[in-house]
Amino acid sequence: MERKCIVNLAMLRPVIVLVLRLVLGVVFIIAAYGKLLHPDVLVSTVINFDILPMGLAKLFAYVLPWIEIISGAMLIVGFGIRGASLSLGLLLVSFIIAVAVNMHRGVSMECGCFDIFGMNEKIGSAILIRDTIFLVVTVVFLFTKKFMLSIDGRMKKK
Repeated sequence: MERKCIVNLAMLRPVIVLVLRLVLGVVFIIAAYGKLLHPDVLVSTVINFDILPMGLAKLFAYVLPWIEIISGAMLIVGFGIRGASLSLGLLLVSFIIAVAVNMHRGVSMECGCFDIFGMNEKIGSAILIRDTIFLVVTVVFLFTKKFMLSIDGRMKKK
């Protein structure tokens, strides 16, 4: 007697996307919370990356945690998922570039990613890999047609 697999990848895909959406949303909210607690540290960290001119670096540092919180929350509730994914994807590209440039320069510095936990992560290949994985997830969201347990999905049905 031949046994057939009841669960296939097509059935699991919406669940996997939901879990990734929730995890990524929580990750960015946690990261933003730490940045909001210590805005002066974030400003100096962004300036130390030495990528943007001073005024733009300060603006980026003040706007960054709000983009992370709003986009993370949008992913969690499932509202404007593609827009939130695009925002986070662009942030991740900027993070990847900033880390890669400073690694190439031979700079050893903290990334300022999750200061709430006192992680004091140094820039390096582990951060590049993590951010690249997050970037791939945002791209998956951009090309996903239906989202399980989302406001976007509810609005499409009506």
